[in-house]
Amino acid sequence: MMIYLRTLFVINALLSISLNLNAQCITGDCENGDGKMIYKNQDTYEGHWTNGYPNGKGTFTFAKNVYNGEFLQGNFDGKGKLTWADGTIYFGDFQSNALHGEGVMLWANGNRYEGHFHQDAILGKGQFDYTNGDHYQGEFNDGKAEGNGVYTYKNGDIYTGEFKKGKKRGLGTIHYVNGDVFNGSFKKDLRNGKGILTTADTVVVGYWVNGELNKVFEKKKIKTSQSTGEAL
Repeated sequence: MMIYLRTLFVINALLSISLNLNAQCITGDCENGDGKMIYKNQDTYEGHWTNGYPNGKGTFTFAKNVYNGEFLQGNFDGKGKLTWADGTIYFGDFQSNALHGEGVMLWANGNRYEGHFHQDAILGKGQFDYTNGDHYQGEFNDGKAEGNGVYTYKNGDIYTGEFKKGKKRGLGTIHYVNGDVFNGSFKKDLRNGKGILTTADTVVVGYWVNGELNKVFEKKKIKTSQSTGEAL
């Protein structure tokens, strides 16, 4: 479950370069007031200015990308919306040109993340909707599921437990759509280690290797009520 978050280092460079290129204030007051500036490379900024820097609300257009939101001394800082040329959109908190705080990222391919960002990285708590219909809600580190979370598959299976570098690792429980339940240890996204598998009529206590049952410690039938079919 790898999430590639495009960074803003190019944006930072474009913004800093643009503010130092030969530029022309084509409307308004580009020193202390509201005005529109066009730069030599055809980037534009339109909005509020303080002491010659974008400050307050405005719109910066650069290389077919557009940022609309709050500025602080020439930097993206505060609430804003950033739209990339390929259609990817981020709206939320910015700090010193970085995605930082709470926000929503909508990728051009249909993936969607909502949650916490830290210096351009998905970090902390959030939820991710995948184009294939899967959904993850929980903790992230460097753009990947890490810590505790819940992963719901399109087919209805639900895993609740620990993750490491985007994969199921540690202790967790899977509720399968057919009613089976596995509770135990995971590694490499598969059942690995001790666990208990409960089906409609059997409980297996065993040891799994790469998803396959390797050793059975105990196996017993579940008694069910003839009238209700429920486990006794």
